[in-house]
Amino acid sequence: MANAIPTRDEAMALLREFNQGEAFVRHALAVEAVMRHMARKRGADPDVWGIIGFIHDLDYEQFPDPHCAKTAEILRDRGWPEELIPVAVSHG
Repeated sequence: MANAIPTRDEAMALLREFNQGEAFVRHALAVEAVMRHMARKRGADPDVWGIIGFIHDLDYEQFPDPHCAKTAEILRDRGWPEELIPVAVSHG
């Protein structure tokens, strides 16, 4: 990967930068847990899957209309690995 996968702490800081409501943070934590579980079941890296689940709704609180498109823009601007961006926004 060209850029390093951000740490969970970095992802948390980014999530909190764009999400003030605790409900959004709790949702991110719940999705992270599910993604980690599914990664383990499939023999994938739970840290990568967890980070993706954690930031998947990064833009929703501030930008509900361009949801997912704005997440991609934010992640690119922050230098996230390009191969993770389509995965993070694939649910939109």
